Amino acid sequence: MKAHFHVDVVDGSKVFLFAEGKDFLVPGKAAVAVLPHLDGRRTVSEIIQELAGSVPFTTVLTTLRRYEAAGHLAEDRPDLPEAVLAYWDALDVDPAAVTKGTPVTVSAAEGVDATPVTDALAGLGLNTRTGAIDEIPAEGLSVVLVDDYLDPALEHRNALQLAAGLPWLLARPGGVSPWLGPFLRPDHTGCWSCLAQRLAGNRQLERYLAGKRGGRVPYHPARAGIAAGPVALAGMLAAEAARIVATGEPGALCGQMVTLDLGTLETTRHPLVRQPQCPSCGTPSERDPKIVLTARRAAHTTDGGYRVDPPQATFERLERHISPHLGAITKLVPLGAEAGGLTYSYVAGHNFAMVNDSMDLLRRNLRGQSGGKGRSEIQAKVSALCEAIERYSAVWRGGEPVVRAAYADLDPAAAVHPDRLLLFSDEQRAGRKEWNADPAHRLQQVPDPFDETVPFDWSRAWSLTRDEERLVPAAYAWYGHPDLNGHFFCVADSNGSAAGNTLEEAILQGLCELVERDSVALWWYNRVRRPAFDLDSLDDPYVDRLRSFYASMDRDLWMLDLTTDIGMPVYAAVSRRRHAVEDIMVGFGAHPDSRIAAFRALTELNQFLPSVEQRDERGETVYLMDDPEMLGWCRGAKLDREPWLSPHPDLQPVTVGPSASTDLAECVRGCVAAIGAAGSEVIVLDQTRPDLDLNVVKVMAPGLRHFWRRLAPGRLYDAPVRLGWLDRPTPQEEINSWNVFF
Repeated sequence: MKAHFHVDVVDGSKVFLFAEGKDFLVPGKAAVAVLPHLDGRRTVSEIIQELAGSVPFTTVLTTLRRYEAAGHLAEDRPDLPEAVLAYWDALDVDPAAVTKGTPVTVSAAEGVDATPVTDALAGLGLNTRTGAIDEIPAEGLSVVLVDDYLDPALEHRNALQLAAGLPWLLARPGGVSPWLGPFLRPDHTGCWSCLAQRLAGNRQLERYLAGKRGGRVPYHPARAGIAAGPVALAGMLAAEAARIVATGEPGALCGQMVTLDLGTLETTRHPLVRQPQCPSCGTPSERDPKIVLTARRAAHTTDGGYRVDPPQATFERLERHISPHLGAITKLVPLGAEAGGLTYSYVAGHNFAMVNDSMDLLRRNLRGQSGGKGRSEIQAKVSALCEAIERYSAVWRGGEPVVRAAYADLDPAAAVHPDRLLLFSDEQRAGRKEWNADPAHRLQQVPDPFDETVPFDWSRAWSLTRDEERLVPAAYAWYGHPDLNGHFFCVADSNGSAAGNTLEEAILQGLCELVERDSVALWWYNRVRRPAFDLDSLDDPYVDRLRSFYASMDRDLWMLDLTTDIGMPVYAAVSRRRHAVEDIMVGFGAHPDSRIAAFRALTELNQFLPSVEQRDERGETVYLMDDPEMLGWCRGAKLDREPWLSPHPDLQPVTVGPSASTDLAECVRGCVAAIGAAGSEVIVLDQTRPDLDLNVVKVMAPGLRHFWRRLAPGRLYDAPVRLGWLDRPTPQEEINSWNVFF
C-alpha cells in the first residue's frame, strides 16, 4: 500500500483509505483480507499462497487489480524514510525514479553557501554533486546558486547552457525574499539574457548608480538574510529538483520564478517571457517598415475606443507581463477609491530602462506611472497596462534598425526634418537657456538647434499619406536614444504613441491622440471661446450619476466642443471647485465616434480627480502631486479670469453625432485623408516588441500641434482664423501664458 494513506477497516467488509485531500472506499471482504499482506515484503504469488484456502486466487488477483487500478499500490520501494516515501506517493511520483535518476549538480557563486541545498537534495535520496559555476555537467540536472540574478558570471554560464542545449535551474537563497527558479530550457523558455534584460530595467536607481561608477550592470546582492531563508528555499528546491529528475518534466518552475516573502510567508510567481528578439536565444530580425492596413471590425465599442477584443480578454493576455522583477510592467494598482462605480482609475508602473546622468530624469522615471481610466474597473486596468507597454516598447534598446547619416546627406523628400515635428519658434530657441533653467518648465524643455551636418540615427517609418518609406529622427521616436547625449536637438515624448490589439487599432488610437492634442493646442494657446457640448444629448444614465457625484464634491461640470477642420470630434470636459481655490481640472477626448470622444473626455477628467479631492481640517485641498506648473494652475487659475474655459454664450451647444464606421482600417484611412486635407502627412513607426502581446506604434503628423508649448509659425496661428474662431492670428507675445501641464 502507498505510504501516504491512512487505512481503516469498518465492519470487516469496508476498507477506507484517506490522505491529504484524497478519500477512498474499497468494499468487500476480499479487500479486507488482502490488506494485511500489502506490506512491501511479499510478491503477488506469496500473497496468493498465504490466502489459499480462505480467498480464491482469482478473487485475490481481482482485488489486487482493483487496488492497483485505483492508484493505491506501489512497487519496488527504495530505502528512504517512510515520510519521504509518503510524500512522493502523495504526488504520484515513483520514489525509485528519484533515487535512481540522473545526478543533480549544484554550482554556487563565490560567497554563497550551497550546503543547505546539497543537504536537502541528499535527504531526498538524490545523487548530488557539486561543480564550478563556469562549467556545465555532462549529464543530469544543473542547479546554480547566486546572491543576485545579475551576477556577471551568469552571462558566461548562460552561453554554455545554450551552446550545449541543456536546461538549468537558478536560485537565490539569501535576502528577505529568496528566489527559486526559473527552470531554463533552451528553445522552450526564455534564457538568462531575457531575464537579465527585464530585471535590470526594473532596477532604475541601481542602473543610475552603476552608470555613475562607470559600470553597466546593476548588480545588487541582498544584504539581509537569516538561516531560515536558505533552509526554506533549499527544501522547496530539493523537492522540485527531485520531481524533475523522477519525471523528466520541468513543472511549476518552467519559465517561472517563485519568490518567498519570509515576512509574510507569501509566495508569488513571476513569469519569464521569452523574447524572440533576444541576442542570446532569439533571432533579431530587420523589420519591414511598410504598413499594410487590413479590414477588421471593432467588436468592442462601448468604452476605451474601438477594440477588436473586450477588455477582459486583453487583460488576461497581458497579465503575465506584470512583475516587479521580470515584468515589462512593475505593478498595477488603483489610483484612489472609486466612487459609486463612476470613477475608475489605475496606474501601472513602468519598466523604463534608461540610463542617463540626470537626477531629474531618474526622479521622473522612479515616479513614472502609466495612467488608465474607464467607466468600468477592467477598462481602467487595461488602459493602464496598455499605456505602460506602449512606453516600455518605445525605449531605445540598441538593436532597432536605423540609417546613420547627416540630414544634409539625405534626400529631403525621404527624411523628415526634426523642426517639422517639434515646431519650436525662433524666439523659443533664442531664450531656451533661461527657460530651461526654470524648474517649472521641466516638461516644456526647448532643445538646441538641429545641426544638419552631424550624422544621427534615422528610423525607417511609413507614410500612410504617400504610401512610401520615410526617415524620422530616432532620437525623436525612441526614449533614451544616445544621440541626445551629445546633441540635445529634440525631445522624445508620447504624443502619437499608442497600443492596440491589432496594428490598425493602435494606429487609430495614435491618430486620435494627435488630433486631440492639436485641437487642444489651437483652443488653449489662443484662449478661444468654444461652444458647449450638450451632455444631455448622450442620453446615458451615467451622465446623470456623474453630475450628481461632482455636485456632491461641490464641483461644477461642463463640456466644450474643440473640433477643428480635421473633423474628428474632440471635446474638453471641465470641472471647477466652488471655492476660492477652484482646482480647475480638464480632461480631453477625441474619436471618430462622437459618443466615445465625449466619454473619453469625461473619464480622463475623472482620472485627475484623485489628485485634488482630499481636504485638510480647514477644507483646503491636499494635493497628491508636486509638479510646480500643475500646482500653480490649481491654485491660481480662476474661471472669471480664464473665460475661454467656459462655453461661448452666443453659440449653440453641440450635440452627439451619428455613429462612425467600426471598420478600423476604414477609420484610419478616413483620418489620414482628413489630416492630409488639413495640410499634414501621417507617418507611422511600428515599435511593436514581439514578446509583449500588443501592437505599439508612433504616429506622427508634421505640422499638427502638440499641446505643449510649441510656438513656431503655422497651424497654431493660421487655423483659428481659417476656421472663423478668430479675426486675426494671435501674436506670439499674446499666446496664453499657462502651459498645458500634463
